Amino acid sequence: MSRTFSHLSTHIVFSTKGRARLIVPDLKPELHAYLGGLTRELKGKALAINGMEEHVHLLLSLPPAISISDALRFIKSHKRNPKIFVNHGRLA
Repeated sequence: MSRTFSHLSTHIVFSTKGRARLIVPDLKPELHAYLGGLTRELKGKALAINGMEEHVHLLLSLPPAISISDALRFIKSHKRNPKIFVNHGRLA
């Protein structure tokens, strides 16, 4: 019986519009958890999520059935979560 093993890691960087310093320290945990949740919806794993005030790095392990372009399209279509920014006094 043959078996296939794949481990695809993808490094993604998102920046804020105009590299504005919008990701304040008290926003990071909620934003990182939100991005991790989107990754789980894709049946993937967030191996690492971190960043600075103007950008976020994601290291993701995605299943082979999900193309990188489809994963990015999904994350980008959901990344503007107004609840996160309203809760922290910012609206993007």
